[in-house]
Amino acid sequence: MLRRVLAGIAFVAIVGGALAASRKSDAEVLTRVGRTTAAKVMAAMPEREQVAGPLAKVQFGTLTGVDERVRVRLRTDAALDGARITVAAEGGVVKLGGKTDTAAQRERAVQLAQTTTGVTKVDQEIAVPVGK
Repeated sequence: MLRRVLAGIAFVAIVGGALAASRKSDAEVLTRVGRTTAAKVMAAMPEREQVAGPLAKVQFGTLTGVDERVRVRLRTDAALDGARITVAAEGGVVKLGGKTDTAAQRERAVQLAQTTTGVTKVDQEIAVPVGK
């Protein structure tokens, strides 16, 4: 099965490269390529019944804790580059601490935490240098 998936990916890369090199932007050609690729990927996948049963029981939001979800969002946000923020969570209440370079970074960290799935309240104790 893995070979089929890899073959499908290789097919997409080859066809995509050929299309990128050509100067055609014909929607029909792209649609045909997309349908062919989708058919090949679907053919490589196992039967729906074998996959859907176990996966339907997994609640993806519970795979990681609230604190880890907030940490990931803070770490991957470009606006928070250089910020040193700590995260602690108890239930849906998240406590942010540490330091940021600017008040805008602090506000961004609070916004990201508040909009993270599972967070009900954000307490922030992030320090910002005076005048920033």
